[in-house]
Amino acid sequence: MRILIKTSSLFFIFTFFRCLNVFFPLNIDAQGNVQPVLASISDDYTFETITVPDVENLSVTASSDFEDFAGYTDSADGEKDVAFTLIDGVFKTYEFPGAQNTYFFALGNNGNAAGHYEDSEGLFHGVVLENGELRQYDFPGSVQTEIYGISDATGALTGNFTDESGVRRGFSADEIIEFPGATETFADFVNASGGMVGSYIDVEGIYHPYIRTPKGKFVALNLPRAHLLEYFFVHGINDADVVVARTKQIGGLPLTLVGTFHEGLKLFSVPGSVSTEGYNINQDGSIVGHYDTADGRRHGFIAKPITDSGEPVVDVPSPSPHPKNSTIPLRVSMSLV
Repeated sequence: MRILIKTSSLFFIFTFFRCLNVFFPLNIDAQGNVQPVLASISDDYTFETITVPDVENLSVTASSDFEDFAGYTDSADGEKDVAFTLIDGVFKTYEFPGAQNTYFFALGNNGNAAGHYEDSEGLFHGVVLENGELRQYDFPGSVQTEIYGISDATGALTGNFTDESGVRRGFSADEIIEFPGATETFADFVNASGGMVGSYIDVEGIYHPYIRTPKGKFVALNLPRAHLLEYFFVHGINDADVVVARTKQIGGLPLTLVGTFHEGLKLFSVPGSVSTEGYNINQDGSIVGHYDTADGRRHGFIAKPITDSGEPVVDVPSPSPHPKNSTIPLRVSMSLV
C-alpha cells in the first residue's frame, strides 16, 4: 500500500528578479547550535524509497523524466564506490578501468549517463556512458574534470574542471564558466532555455549560489551567515525554473533546499531521515536524491508533489531538534554581475 506523507517544509525567502534586498527570520537554538530553523510553509509530497534487492547504501544523484535513476553505490567487495543506472527496473553497475571510485551525477532521458571517476593518484576525470559503453572526457587543458549535468536538448555536458594552476572553473559544452572575481566557480546544470545554476567561492572562502541567464548575465545571492557554511551547491533546475540545492553548515548535517527564484527556497527533508540530499528536479516537479537513516544506511528517494487533494494523507512531521525560541532579522543581498 502506498502511503501519502504530508511534510512541513521550511522556507527562507529570497527574490532574484523583483528586488535587491529582502528580510527573513532565522531561529537560533538557545543551546548555541547555529543550525537554522526557518519559518515553515506546508507542502505535500508522496515519498517513495528507491531500493534494489541485496543492495545497500544507494546514493541516487540523477534521474530522467521517466523515473529512471543513476548514482553510485558500494562495490561487491565493499572496497570502493561504483556507478549505477536503474533503467526500466534493470540495475547495472559501472566501474571505469583502473579507477579507485566511479560516480554518475547526470542521466539523460535517452539513457546516457555521466559523472567522473577517481584515478590511482586521486584525480577526477569525466566519464560518459553512451550505448552501454564508458568513455573518458577531460575538458581541454584540465587536470581534473567533474561532470554534473547532461542537456536533453543539446547533449551538452556541464560541470567543473581544474587547470594546471589549480584554479577550478565551470564549463558547459566548450564554454568556460567563471564568476567574476571568484576563486572557484562550480557549474551544475543548464535547463532547456539555457538558464544555468551553480555556485562560486569568493576571496574569503565563502560560498555563494548564482544563476546565469541565457545571455550570460550572473545573478548572485549573498547568504546570511554564509561564513558558517561548509558548502552550498545548486544542483538542478527544470524548465519551470524550480531549483534544488544542497548545503551544510560547519559541524552540521547536509540540508536540501527546493523552490523557485520568485517564491523562495524551502528547506526539504524526507520524514524520519537523519539527513537529506536532493540532487535533481524533474519536469513534473519531483525531487530525487538520497537520505540517511539513524542505522547508518543510505536510501534513494523520489518525492512527488501531491496534486489530488482528495487523496488520504498521513501527517508525519519532520523531526527537528531545534526549538523556535528566537527570531533575528537578517538581510539577504544580491549582486548582478
